[in-house]
Amino acid sequence: MSLVFRDAFWQIAGRIVSALMWFLVVKLITPYLWPLRYWDYSTILKYFAIWSALADFWIYVLALNAIWKLQNIKEKLALYHKFLWFRFFMVVIIYLLAFCIAFFIPAYMSNSFIKNWLVIGMLFSATFMLAGIVQLPLQLNWKMKTVSQALILARIVQVISLLLIIFVFYPNVDFNTVSYDSIIAFLLILSTVFLSWLTQYIYVHKKWAKHMKFNVDFDFWFIKENLKINWKYWVSYYLSSFHTLIVLIFLSIIFPTAKWFNYVWIWALALALVEILLIVPSALWNSIIHKISSYKKEEKQRSLWYFLTFIIWFWLLMLFNFIIFKSHIIELIAWNHYLSTSTQIGSDYILPFLAFVLFLSFIKQTFNYILVSFDKQNKLFFINVFWVIIWVILWLILIPKYNINWWIITQIVLELCFVSWILFVARKNYILPKVDWKYIFYSFMIFIFFMILWHFITIPDNKILFVIYAFFVNMMYIWVSYKLIRTLMKKI
Repeated sequence: MSLVFRDAFWQIAGRIVSALMWFLVVKLITPYLWPLRYWDYSTILKYFAIWSALADFWIYVLALNAIWKLQNIKEKLALYHKFLWFRFFMVVIIYLLAFCIAFFIPAYMSNSFIKNWLVIGMLFSATFMLAGIVQLPLQLNWKMKTVSQALILARIVQVISLLLIIFVFYPNVDFNTVSYDSIIAFLLILSTVFLSWLTQYIYVHKKWAKHMKFNVDFDFWFIKENLKINWKYWVSYYLSSFHTLIVLIFLSIIFPTAKWFNYVWIWALALALVEILLIVPSALWNSIIHKISSYKKEEKQRSLWYFLTFIIWFWLLMLFNFIIFKSHIIELIAWNHYLSTSTQIGSDYILPFLAFVLFLSFIKQTFNYILVSFDKQNKLFFINVFWVIIWVILWLILIPKYNINWWIITQIVLELCFVSWILFVARKNYILPKVDWKYIFYSFMIFIFFMILWHFITIPDNKILFVIYAFFVNMMYIWVSYKLIRTLMKKI
């Protein structure tokens, strides 16, 4: 099992370093693009993120689960190539559809920054999807250290590119007006995202070739059968991506930046922080799914509870940071224009509330994995269809008529209802994890201890001192939790 956790460690470590470098990326682009253009940048990426869930079909997890069960290496190779071309087929069809539909959205077509460079967002998202499936052989061979290296290298390339654009090629561009310089500079900033993931794809593909020979094995019957068997799960997985992104999509349409509305960028920055943290359970699960799949039912249930306990511990650590350092975090990764004032709600106001959305998203994501591990993924279909319909109706009513406080409350209540239903489905199918509250209790005690301790310490205003201070506090939190984490890892 040490091989499993070493692989998981490299996945999580690589993603954490990549996330930290992403903070530097945001720090560079938010003051450069200004809030409205930063939202245009986010709009393009979020739009294709919605479609990426449709193209994904959770092929990566399904492939891991299926290939791991095979013993013959030739059979593994053959099945992998079928999944590889399945992903390629889905990416081509779905992204061409997404690209065409975007031209029928008035809020996008009235904005020169969005309209002209949608294709860059499409190329980035497509490359990201292909890089994901290409790394699967490395996952199967416990070589995720390579993927982590690729992630970090991709971020380094992006940061260097941004530095050249912002300080050398196009400094001091006015993004409040539409001009040749502002359009080209925006294109280059957006292109750095595509360049970073292209770097990751090339690096991973080079390492991947050592483990599996590339074959052209397009099997339409295989694609058809998988769509037929898992279409309910495909639809439900796609709809689940709406739970956090749908607010931004509606805000961008109802209150477009072209008309100088600022709701979107306030929500977008806080949500971006939440979304980046969702990679932790995903990375850990991808490392253990092909191991857990071989467990008997009771072993699975016990292991999955300890997995869930670790996720709750991690969420409490993030909640601590979001409550204590909310203003400092927003100012550090962006700039003070995103902070709340006496006349405006800022991203720092939203962040602690979205932390509860993060918790519910963690639970939802974990139970998605649980249902897959028990081959019950199609059970999610009705839940997602029902709640997304409710979501859409409520948001269409609430967004035009009510303020941001009501949006926050609605998001939390809807997520809570969804999680309650998915827990009911798991209980009805007798696949709830075997409960052991002891480690949950320890996690909360550590959280409460640090929340009390914080009241006796002053946070420095200087940014460099704050970074050192926050790093030290978080390392202390992890050090106090070390025995707990080690125990949970052994029990998963």
